[in-house]
Amino acid sequence: MTDWLRRLRYLVQRDRLERELADEMAFHAEMAARDGGRPFGNALRLREEARDAWGWTWIDRCAQDVRYAARVLRRSPGFTIAAVLTLAVGIGVNVAAFGLVNLVLLKPLPVADPDTLLRFVRRSPQQYASLLPYPEVAYLRDHARTLSAVIAVHSTKLAIDDGATAVRTDFVTPNFFRELGASPRLGRLLDPAGDAAPDADPVAVLSQGFWERHLGADPQAVGRRLRLNGEVVTVIGVVPREFSGLRLADTDAWLPIGQHPRLVRGSRLLTDFSWEAPGVSMWGRLRPGVAAPAAEEELAALVGVLRQQHPEDIWEGERLHGRPADDARSGSGSSRGTGTERPDDALPVLAVAGTLSLLILAVACANLGGLLLARGVAREREIAIRVAIGAGRRRLIRQLFTESLLLAAMGAAAGVALGHATLVAVMRASEAPAWLDPTPDWRVLAFAGAAAVVAAVLFGLAPAFQAVRRRRSGTLLRQTLVAAQVAASCVLLIVAGLLVRALDRAMTADPGFDYEHLLAVDPSLAAHGYSLGAAQAYFDTVEGRLAALPGITAVSYATMPPLSGRTGVTHLVVDGRPLDVHVNRVDPRFFQTMGIPLVRGRNLVRGEDGTVVVSESMALARWRGEDPLGRQFDGRTVVGIVANARTAALQDPEAVEAYFAARPADMPSMVMLVRASGPPKGLAPFVASIARSADQAIFPEVTLLGTSYSQRIRQAGMTAAGVALLGGSALLLACLGIVGLVAYSVSQRTKEIGIRMALGARATQVLSAVLGQLTRPVVLGLAAGVVGAALVAQLLRRELYGVSHLDPVAYAAAICVFSLAVVLAALGPARRALRVDPLMALRDE
Repeated sequence: MTDWLRRLRYLVQRDRLERELADEMAFHAEMAARDGGRPFGNALRLREEARDAWGWTWIDRCAQDVRYAARVLRRSPGFTIAAVLTLAVGIGVNVAAFGLVNLVLLKPLPVADPDTLLRFVRRSPQQYASLLPYPEVAYLRDHARTLSAVIAVHSTKLAIDDGATAVRTDFVTPNFFRELGASPRLGRLLDPAGDAAPDADPVAVLSQGFWERHLGADPQAVGRRLRLNGEVVTVIGVVPREFSGLRLADTDAWLPIGQHPRLVRGSRLLTDFSWEAPGVSMWGRLRPGVAAPAAEEELAALVGVLRQQHPEDIWEGERLHGRPADDARSGSGSSRGTGTERPDDALPVLAVAGTLSLLILAVACANLGGLLLARGVAREREIAIRVAIGAGRRRLIRQLFTESLLLAAMGAAAGVALGHATLVAVMRASEAPAWLDPTPDWRVLAFAGAAAVVAAVLFGLAPAFQAVRRRRSGTLLRQTLVAAQVAASCVLLIVAGLLVRALDRAMTADPGFDYEHLLAVDPSLAAHGYSLGAAQAYFDTVEGRLAALPGITAVSYATMPPLSGRTGVTHLVVDGRPLDVHVNRVDPRFFQTMGIPLVRGRNLVRGEDGTVVVSESMALARWRGEDPLGRQFDGRTVVGIVANARTAALQDPEAVEAYFAARPADMPSMVMLVRASGPPKGLAPFVASIARSADQAIFPEVTLLGTSYSQRIRQAGMTAAGVALLGGSALLLACLGIVGLVAYSVSQRTKEIGIRMALGARATQVLSAVLGQLTRPVVLGLAAGVVGAALVAQLLRRELYGVSHLDPVAYAAAICVFSLAVVLAALGPARRALRVDPLMALRDE
């Protein structure tokens, strides 16, 4: 304790101690002079020994190292700027990638106590769903003791005013805002007591964005009346822009869930357990001291009791799995399917994005390592002088590493700024919700700091050891760094080439159906409580009116409309490998409407429940070498084979599809597909009007499949452009590294080159000698890059739009581009060797 107190006293009272030490040493020097001129000793050394006794002198040494490093870097502005910009690119790319992950997955939701908030999804051995029947949620709310509160959310669109536009609406339990800790910008929020009653007047809370767009940011908006789906709704409040709700998508208005039957005619949301009925997202808040597994066990027991009352609607072996709020918000949309739940398809893409970002950092570090090695040669005289006057090896390494840390810190600061600007641009381009704040928080800053330290270790330690050893030959180390740059750059270029090839393929290849002449009409009849007969009558009415519209050539129906993102998946294992089959229930006219030819067998028959039509790709994958006709799939007999059409998973070259005949029970969930003889854009308003005229209480969503296809292509194009930009940056950095290696080699071999030229060596022989050392690192780097690219591309195979992850054209093009860039980068500094004066070179040596 005494030692620590002495050290703390030195930090707090350092100036006074220094003055006391100076006075005391002056006194002892004077006493020694009076005592017969006895020598006092080296005053500077004695002061250093005294400071060592006080402790914490390492702080002084560190500060001294930092000041000296700053002076050294200031005297070399060209090197410093190049190093900082190189690091800024490497760290900035990683900061942008991590910032996006932080926003979506790591950063807590801006709600009260997010750690105790869980989203529950349904699971059983055979089925899963992210939505639950509201009666099930209400039963669990009333009987669960491990949850202090239960929130239900049902998302839909409502027609506003004259029905020309739709409002993105969330029907929520009235405790929604209270549990999330929201405060109003104007007015009040939902009241769990007054607004929960079914006979209460309809009220709505608006988002700030909708308030500004639709009501002109009127400060007197509270009390105004809106007409939603023909019902008058009173505005009671506005939430600020920062309010996030419980999902990433923007919401225009929130209404009490008890008002759903009043605003949506025929709604069965509050009463129906069945699969076809609309569902809700269920969120629960854990009681203090309760863990998520305990809540899941209690809910499983309650679901078991509920199954005894509703055996047809509650699944056998059903359990509710609680997902943390920060994870659940990234998947807040609805999803239903059969089979075992698959891992999130976004995870491989995130893994690839992280890998590519780290490769950029690796290229930047290798490039800086080469720069520091070359700079170490220029500082040989300085280091020799410092060694001659007593500097130890450890002291020199610490000083050189401090310079690397200072460079890394400046590069991290510039990288944070660059990464933030990049993330803001990405969010604007993707039209991200306004409440997502890309401002760097402590996680992003800590990540940038960690990246800076790792970068300093990667590019700083090896050159420091090399310089202290005072070895003029650092060729092996530089070649290793160049090989690493080549490998990382090659991976980026090959992946970029694959994505560009996939984009070109997607833009030119036939997806297997005629998307350019198709419209999808989704009236969401199940959400409006339509019975089977009413749904059939609605579609018959709309189809009859469409028949009188010029330019309509065919109409059919499907439960999973093409390019909608909605899909049902059955998981098989064929020859030890998984096979995901995209299942769709369709009208027999589906193939004619879509333009998908029948290859063999026959078509489906309306109402026929024991047959299935499969795609050629499925027939090949499931029954390779056998005749699939008459075979069984999911308890049904294969009666036909149609051409391949990636209607559900456009980006997945391995997608296979199976088509069941639609049942009468499927009609409320059906989407109408309309085929036009010409471009359907001009027909869309008329089709929407006809679909709306059949029932003024619903707001059918009309989608041009050509627009959906273009959006998919645009997303692929943005991904390809981003990776191509990373590849170009890596190529530029790698070329700079090659330039540095060749320039370093020329400076090291000046005498040898002079002798060769004096003995009559030709220019080609000199260039061959200089460039020869590039062969090994470049070849090894290319080989490692090809292997690495194959591994990375394997994760991206679902995004490659029909292009193999081992596509030889992409690999060959990337290797050729890189090799040409390397040759051009190396020729510049190599030509300097031809200008070496043999006499001057020998005299300098």
